[in-house]
Amino acid sequence: MKIVHVGPSVLPIRFQFGGAIQRRILELSRNQAAFGHQVVVYSADVRPGTELWHGVEIRNIVCRQPVLALRDLEYLTGLVKVLEREPVDVLHSHGLPEVSLLASKIPATKVLSYDHFIFRRGRRTPLFWLYRCALRKFDRLLPVSEYCLRESLAYWQLSAFRASVLYNGVNLKQFFPDAAAKARQRQVHGLQGKRVILYVGRVCKQKGTDILIESFHLLRRRVSDVALVVAGPAEHFENGEGSWLTREISRVGGSYFGAVPDSELASIYNLGDIFVMPTRQWEMFGMAALEAQACGLPVVASQHGGLPEVIADDSGLFFSAGSSAALADKLETLLTDRVLLQGKSKAARENAQRFGWPTIARQLQKIYQPPSAQEPWKHGP
Repeated sequence: MKIVHVGPSVLPIRFQFGGAIQRRILELSRNQAAFGHQVVVYSADVRPGTELWHGVEIRNIVCRQPVLALRDLEYLTGLVKVLEREPVDVLHSHGLPEVSLLASKIPATKVLSYDHFIFRRGRRTPLFWLYRCALRKFDRLLPVSEYCLRESLAYWQLSAFRASVLYNGVNLKQFFPDAAAKARQRQVHGLQGKRVILYVGRVCKQKGTDILIESFHLLRRRVSDVALVVAGPAEHFENGEGSWLTREISRVGGSYFGAVPDSELASIYNLGDIFVMPTRQWEMFGMAALEAQACGLPVVASQHGGLPEVIADDSGLFFSAGSSAALADKLETLLTDRVLLQGKSKAARENAQRFGWPTIARQLQKIYQPPSAQEPWKHGP
């Protein structure tokens, strides 16, 4: 089977600060190649080139448009020109619904993975209905959680019969408990003897960074020898939100590490004792929470979105989204009960093993097949 993955046009697939989408594409394609499939990944870049990576061919499509909408069009137009010359069995798009329209004449099974569903221009524009038409043309829609499935089908007024949940996964060989990395990172950052509360992800209100800051301020009054570490890119909106929040992290005594390359992520996760996921809204899955659990960290998370699907009851604690006081209480519970903390740390690694990428790739293998292997996909209403 020849499988083509189409990534976003914003960053190259092999970018060192790539997010969940880039990691999903690389991990799925690597495992599919290991299963014996021919796998090609298309990536947007400023220069042409081809790279062979773990049996996967990564091909660059040259994109120089600075405006995102024009860049997407430039990228997908170049992709279609290539695919018109090469037979493809499966065309797997990641977050780009336009693929189904521009590649409508490509005779391949077309699937769409997506981590978000809100149309930023609103539902009253003609473009909304054009995008809805694009979604309906896919053979399979693959939201990353049950939460994402329910909300997206309601939002776009779509039938559920062509939608299947395909969770993001975790590389269990990259993310695992590493005592040596923990000791090394703590020495480098002067955190010996501290109990570390860790957050990895975008620094913004949507992700609840302000809630985390306030809860840490409350917690320090009750628990000694506790430290806060935040790692991830700061969002720079018109109101300067990202910069303001990074200053607040320092003001309450926390440490801000900035964005972390993928090669260093595992050692940063191992730095912590407890991972926090305080998202306010639109948390479709929570890949950072899964990677932290794989490193043996219990997770304290908001009771929101896809997080309850990623975090088991015995591998973490939940608090009401938006409540810094409730978050501080949950953190205090774990920090003052060593037996509870150790039990949840052990359960965290066990829970993460359910999401190993080979398992997710095998599930996708079944999804690629039509209801009957002898019949083509049939589009629904």
